Amino acid sequence: MKLIYRLISSLVYLFCRVYGHSRAKAGSELWRGRLGLIKTNNTVDIWIHASSVGETKVATYLTDYLLSHKPDLRIYLSTMTEAGQKVARTIAGKNVATGFLPLDHPSPLGRTLETLKPKMMVITETEIWPNLIGEVAKRNIEIVLVNGRMSDAAFRKYKIARKMFRDILGRYQKLFLKTEADKSRFEFFGVGTKDEQVIVAGDMKFDAPLLPRRAGRVQEIRSRLGASESDFLFVCGSTRPGEEQLLLELARTLKAEALPIKLVLAPRHIDRIKQLQEDLSVDGDSVGLYSERNLKSSLILVDKMGCLNDLYLAANLAFVGGTLVDIGGHNLLEPVWAGTPVLFGQSTGNVIEAKNYILENNYGALVADVTEMTELVKKFITGEITFSIKKSDDLSHSATSIAGDYILQRLSDV
Repeated sequence: MKLIYRLISSLVYLFCRVYGHSRAKAGSELWRGRLGLIKTNNTVDIWIHASSVGETKVATYLTDYLLSHKPDLRIYLSTMTEAGQKVARTIAGKNVATGFLPLDHPSPLGRTLETLKPKMMVITETEIWPNLIGEVAKRNIEIVLVNGRMSDAAFRKYKIARKMFRDILGRYQKLFLKTEADKSRFEFFGVGTKDEQVIVAGDMKFDAPLLPRRAGRVQEIRSRLGASESDFLFVCGSTRPGEEQLLLELARTLKAEALPIKLVLAPRHIDRIKQLQEDLSVDGDSVGLYSERNLKSSLILVDKMGCLNDLYLAANLAFVGGTLVDIGGHNLLEPVWAGTPVLFGQSTGNVIEAKNYILENNYGALVADVTEMTELVKKFITGEITFSIKKSDDLSHSATSIAGDYILQRLSDV
């Protein structure tokens, strides 16, 4: 299996090399990274790698924690995707350089490692690149996995090449995993046999800092929506077909009971806006678009990308879609980090850990259907029920601090 992988990775490198060099010469940062032609001449203490947006956000929490304790630490943060790179660049600065992961071949990997000369390699989630791990281990650089996980699907896939993955995962000196279930799957590959090689630290995505909830900013966003201080603003994000009509029925029911509500619907895919506008106005409802000015409608469709965090910040209550229909759920934590309680339906197969975290801390509620949600919203408006709000950004004893403290200690020992 190793020989097959090496052959495939060599063919990919040969195929990409000529094209990649031409793109790198033309100024492509992506191809400079892929071929190990990074510009920085500075060595680093840590090379942290993340894949896409979610993993990169986790990496930024860790980076912030490390720098808050050791400001002179030098970090290189690589990503697999361009979307992840955009997130990485938000923390780039004097001591943090960013770039793209090299192709998984000894040549570009070797060039990158010789340039950076890191003392430690930190990989987020479970990005398994055999040649990368092999090249790092060959140079006696410690490899640490943070926020590690192994889904059932990945476990079934890796079992096919158990011997190869046993060898790869055995090269990690330390693994910080999300759950006990992840630990048991890693143990199948012989990981955890060394003393304290594995620590179940929890999920670092729960360590996201709260968005600053300044009164002026909240008022500005609410005014943009035509919402007064007394209006109850219910923001429903990442909604899917079938959910918008249910949410509109909820708003109608509450209005009929003299509980006025301003409903903001942000569909997962904005190419549905025109059709939604037609469908939701059939019964005479006035539908406003977020891009319009002087909004007076009690029903607003969000027809712009990138503003959902702001909308959650200004909301009294939130709902996250893909949960009342059989999708599996979207990011339940976005409203929580904005300081807003969140409701969601029973379809949460994609976000089980976030669901449990929210329910355990009373940051929101799970509802069986729209009828139950209508009653719950009514009780929330009238003050019969309340939810907790995440207030503290203290990361002591968090998954981030557990991994971060280990990394800092090991670096001080080098």
